[in-house]
Parts: sequence; C-alpha cells; structure tokens
Amino acid sequence: MSALRFRQVHLDFHTSEQIPGIGADFDAKQWQEALKRGHVNSVTIFSKCHHGLSYHNTEVGQRHPHLDFELMARQIEACREIDVKCPIYISAGFDEWSAFHHPEWVAVSREGKMLNPKNAGWKNMAFDTPYLDYLCEQIIEVVENYDASDGIFLDIIKPRDNFSPFGLAKMRENGVDIFDDGAVHAWNRAVLDNYFARTTEACKTGDPNRRVFHNSGHIPKGAPDAIKWNSHLELESLPTGGWGYDHFPISAKYAATTDFDFLGMTGKFHTTWGEFGGFKRPNALRYECAAMLAFGSKCSIGDQLHPRGAMNLDTYDLIGAAYAEVEAKEAWCAGAKSLSDIALVSPEAVFGGSFEGFNRFNQGEEGASRMLLEIGAQFDVVDLDRDLSVYKVVILPDVVTLDGEFQEKIGKFVQNGGKLLLSGVSGLNAEKTGFALDLGLELVGKSEFDPDYFVPTDKAPTSLVRGAFVIHGGALNVRAGEKFEVLAARRDTYFNRTWEHFCSHQHTPDSNDSAFPGAVSDGSVAYFAPPIFTGYRQIGQPLYRDLVKDALQTLLPQPSVETSLPSAGRASLMHQSAQNRSILHLLFAVPQKRGADSTQWGTAQASVEIIEDLFPLHDVQCAVRTEKRVESVKLVPSEQVLDFTTENGAVSFVVPQLLCHQMIELQHPKL
Repeated sequence: MSALRFRQVHLDFHTSEQIPGIGADFDAKQWQEALKRGHVNSVTIFSKCHHGLSYHNTEVGQRHPHLDFELMARQIEACREIDVKCPIYISAGFDEWSAFHHPEWVAVSREGKMLNPKNAGWKNMAFDTPYLDYLCEQIIEVVENYDASDGIFLDIIKPRDNFSPFGLAKMRENGVDIFDDGAVHAWNRAVLDNYFARTTEACKTGDPNRRVFHNSGHIPKGAPDAIKWNSHLELESLPTGGWGYDHFPISAKYAATTDFDFLGMTGKFHTTWGEFGGFKRPNALRYECAAMLAFGSKCSIGDQLHPRGAMNLDTYDLIGAAYAEVEAKEAWCAGAKSLSDIALVSPEAVFGGSFEGFNRFNQGEEGASRMLLEIGAQFDVVDLDRDLSVYKVVILPDVVTLDGEFQEKIGKFVQNGGKLLLSGVSGLNAEKTGFALDLGLELVGKSEFDPDYFVPTDKAPTSLVRGAFVIHGGALNVRAGEKFEVLAARRDTYFNRTWEHFCSHQHTPDSNDSAFPGAVSDGSVAYFAPPIFTGYRQIGQPLYRDLVKDALQTLLPQPSVETSLPSAGRASLMHQSAQNRSILHLLFAVPQKRGADSTQWGTAQASVEIIEDLFPLHDVQCAVRTEKRVESVKLVPSEQVLDFTTENGAVSFVVPQLLCHQMIELQHPKL
C-alpha cells in the first residue's frame, strides 16, 4: 500500500433534496484548474452524503432527485487525468433519506427521543437494524461499479444507544439487561464491532488492499480493537470548529506511536463544516499545515462544494498558499518519525479508550500537553501498551492510578533507570489508599483546603515569584523521604469559602505553613500534590508550567531539544532514517480569540481562535542532542548552511529568522 499523499482536500457535498440544479455547473476543466491552483494531489469525493442521497446512479439507494448525470464518475475521471487521487466518501452514521423512509432504523434514547445532535439536522442511524444491511449494499455497489481504488471514507462512526422497539428487541434477544448501563454499553460496543467487521469487508470487495477509514471525529486512544479496522488514520481537528489548537498536537502525538500512516484534517472555513461563504485567513492555514508536518502528519483541508458543482477558486487560492509551501517541504517530512524524551500517558487510554473517551478533551491530558508544547519538550502521548523503554521520562498526569500489568510496567521502567513525574492521585494504587510503588512517598490523606498555596524554593529557579501563589484542585498530603528536595512548599489558607465563612471575592489568603510539601523531586521521581495539569488547563497560570519545567529539569537535565522560543513557539525533532538525518521543526504563531459565544442568525455561534498575523522571530538559539554525530546543519528547503558548534553532546546553532515555520536539517554521516 503506497504512502498517503501530503496535500489532500476533504470535499463535503451534503446537499438538501430541495435544492435544484445539482452539478449543473460542473466542468472538468474548472475542477482541474481549482485543484492545480490549490496544489492538491488527493481529494475525497462523495458517493452518499448525510442527506442520504447518492451522486451517481444507484439501484440500492436514492440518487439526488435534481441530479441528472453521473457526477461522481465525472469527478473521478477529471482527477485521473491530472494524477489526483480521489477516495470516496459514504455517510454511514447519518442518512436523512433512510431516517424519513425507515424511522425504525433511527437510534432512540432511553427517554424515547430520536438521537439527533442538531435541532434541525441529522438523526443517528442505528447499526443494530437492517440499516446496516442497506449500508453494506451501498458500499458494495460503489466499489463494484466505480473506480474506488483510492479507498473508502466512512463517516460518523461511534457507539450509540438504541432503545427503539427494534433495538429493545435485539437487546432482549441477546440477553442484555436494558436497565444496566454497563450491559447496554457493552452491547453498543458489540454492535459497533459488528459494524466495523461488515462494512470493512464490504469496502474490500474485489480488492483486499483497498484503503478504509472509519471517522468518528476523534481517534480513540488505547482502543486497538476499534482503530485496527482502519488502513490509515485521519485526525479531524478543525481549530475553529470546536477542537481548538490544542487538540491536534495531542492526537498527532498519539497517532505517531501507532503503526498507521496518518493525516491531519483542518478546514478552510472561518468556523466549521458547512459554512458556505466562510474563509479562513491564509496565515492560519499555513500554520496549521506546517504543524501537521512538524508532528509527522500528512495534510487535509476541508471544503464544501457548491450544489451546482463549480469549485470556488478563491478557496483554492487560499488552500494553494499553504499547499505550495507543503509541496516544497515534503522531501524532509516523508517517512519522518518523532524523537521524543518523554511519554505522556493518556488518561483517556487508561479509562477505556472509547470513542466517547474518558473525556474527549481530558483536562489533565490537555493541560500537560499544553505545558510540554510551551516549554519545547519532546514528547509522545502513549497508551498502556506502548513500550516505555524508548523514553527517558514518563508522566502520569493527575488521575492515572496503577494496578495490574501497567503497575508492573511502570515499576520495571523505574528499576531500569527511567524517570517518573506524578501529580494528584497519579501513582496511587487503584483504591487510592497509598502509592502503588515504593518511591519514597507516603500518602497521609487529602488537604482540607482548596485552593491552597505554593511557595517556590531555590530549587525552582524558573518561578517568577518567591512568595506564595494560589493553586487550585485540592492537594494530597504526602510525606516525601529524605532523598527528596522540595521544589515548592505549601501553605494552607484560613478556611474554604462556604456560606459559613468567606473572604473577599474569591478565596482566603495564605495563612500557616503546611506540614506537607507541594512539589518534590529526588532526580528520579518528581511529585506534585495537586492535579497541576488540570489546573493549568482550567486557568492557564504560567507559574504552574514553570514549576513543571523545573521539575523536568531535575529528571532530564539534558533534553534532546532546547531553544529560545517564546511559549507560543513549538519545537519538534523528527528523524528520517532513509536519509540518515534529523529535522528540527520550529513553529510560531499566536492564536487570538475573536467573536463571542451567542446565538445569531438562528444558530449557535461560538467564539473562535484565529491566526491572522504572523510575526518573525530573529536569532532563535537552538541546541539539539542526538545519538548520532552531526556533519552539517542547514535551513531547508532554502539550503542555507548554518554555523554550528558541538559541546557536551549538544549541537548548537542560531536560526536567523523564523516566520511561521522553519525546518533545520541535521545531517548525520552517510551509512
């Protein structure tokens, strides 16, 4: 199976049956011109949309009533003429035509309501009904009658309750206690597994190597039985569409630990999918695509085709501004793998790794990821099956208790010299009665105060303040052995804010020294008493991040990458084994919040993060440590050679200017 292409477009075509003239303005030459202007080399086109309508002749489903020719076939032909791949999209989880004509196929909640995520919008189809047979027949018809050699994209895939008469009968037939939420959840997963097996088999009809991807809007971590059905991964993550700029790095840093080729998926929209006439700023697309390259991903940009079938050339000029840069950089990104010091254990993976996730945007996981990105640390997001021996430090953020095989794995990692950073209840046994491993830490109880206060010591040199600062979340009272040094002492507050007593607008000030520390490290294990990563995600206090940076310095005094980038900068070290070279990616942009949460024009409008302006950084200092000797350092693709020095295993150099994205090639001796 060939590698995914770098410059893809996901071309939505969800089109109401009430709109006339479908495809009337389609012109193969105009289609090709748009793709060329956009530097696009793969475009996902539609067989069936969320409205349940097909854009080709069909004996199984329902062709759009206002389409009078083979639109999808014409699109495929136009793509083939200019060597553009064209995976085929089939809506699986939404199908309005089927929902209207077969309401018994629609998923129903326990309260008896149709499951539809939008008030005037889609209904969730139930995969434990004859709808699954219908869907598989549609897939087989497409792969047998059309050129589907570039793969099938199936959308809106997740487990869902179904308490319809049909669903209830199925559960009773299979002995499911419908009053037991756990039993119902297990049944939903079994239904989903059956969906995966049957639709994947249908997709591979006639070609066992055909690409298949099942999209749920999020790649579940720690769920190998779910993602195994995919031939690759597509990381849907529109920063302005509800995912934010923090979601993609977490998802990409997890995908990079799997065996899958993967791409990131953003959108050309100012907000999210379905925004006709919406345009993102070109600099935002440039940054988002550069971030995909930096984190080992191929690129995909979402668009929506007008019902009349003509491509919007303004859109493809916008896309082309980003993809021209991607095209020039591909040679230094193909086959690249991350070189990471740190494994960030995903709470989502620990707590089940489902499509719903422990929390799709788990706050501790996102807070830790954000901290590590801001300090330029090299890290992967890992599940419980990941080999930890390739890392120097493992972080268990806030909520990751230990038992069973994972406890043994962490114990062996520490015994073999690995370093550990814990926070909150992480590292405790499953019952939370004590630490699961003999680390020199003793659990005494939980602080009666929330918030309380940290006082940095001279072992935390990064801290802006030397006095007490407030920290939220509720700390544990933990005694640390003599080998530990205190990074931050703790101070109690006078009392918690209640109806009986309160002070000022928020919390009371600090009062007495606590008998228990706030943060400690012995050079092998660092521990934070409160859930500091969740706290950072919730209030964004840089003092929290600075303490974590100091703790990591005690565990990892010589990280793989050090730079002078500000906190909005990003650094990612990758390696191309075939070329025997390392590539350092530097990124810099500052997202800004625009708009306000409100309801306008009949729809909910959320504020969005946008990137409009890009500012250059000058003379960025870099130090990179690799296991291999470095023979030369140069900026790519410009090929500008940089002077460098090597001292104590670190290759140091200065990047004259960083505007959005800069790659630096460190060439190792030829093999």
